[in-house]
Amino acid sequence: MIVIINCGYSSIEKLEELVDISSDFQTFSLLDIDLEEIKSFQPIGIVLSHAHFSINEINPEQYISKIQELYTLDLPILGIGVGHHLLGVAFGAQVSYQAYKNEVVEIGIIETAELFNKLPEVIHMVKDNAGTISIPPHFTLLANSDWSINEAMKKIDEPIYGTQFILEVSGNHGAVIMENFVDISQKYVAKQT
Repeated sequence: MIVIINCGYSSIEKLEELVDISSDFQTFSLLDIDLEEIKSFQPIGIVLSHAHFSINEINPEQYISKIQELYTLDLPILGIGVGHHLLGVAFGAQVSYQAYKNEVVEIGIIETAELFNKLPEVIHMVKDNAGTISIPPHFTLLANSDWSINEAMKKIDEPIYGTQFILEVSGNHGAVIMENFVDISQKYVAKQT
């Protein structure tokens, strides 16, 4: 089971539909998470949703403390859109202003293993956000674009990922990335037991 953490996304059902293709899921609100309740579902991974606010326009502290709580579960995590921004800031990324963009963008894949397995080196994904983040310490860059240097990242030696682009509205490539994340999560949990 994948736990979806809703960061304030008005289209959460689109993300739920995408996850449902590859795994059962349970959705929780980020600001109301209860770690014991989450553990009771025996999740294999966590997905942090997109949200309709800009990382530049909020005080992220309340969100960051909740993400740090989720990190203690020692599960793979995938942040999408604003979820990517919040995840990065939780690990020390710097926020930069970037105008809102809602369109298809060409993404160059730097590291095709794991999260981008079975995909070409260039993909087209939908961006639907404002702001961007630097690459946090102890993370590596997985993908970039002309629009943003940090389109995707991974924590070195841990299955913690973020994508600035929005998987659930990006067609087949978004579905492949989610399927890859579920596969990564299944293998990680199997190794831990």
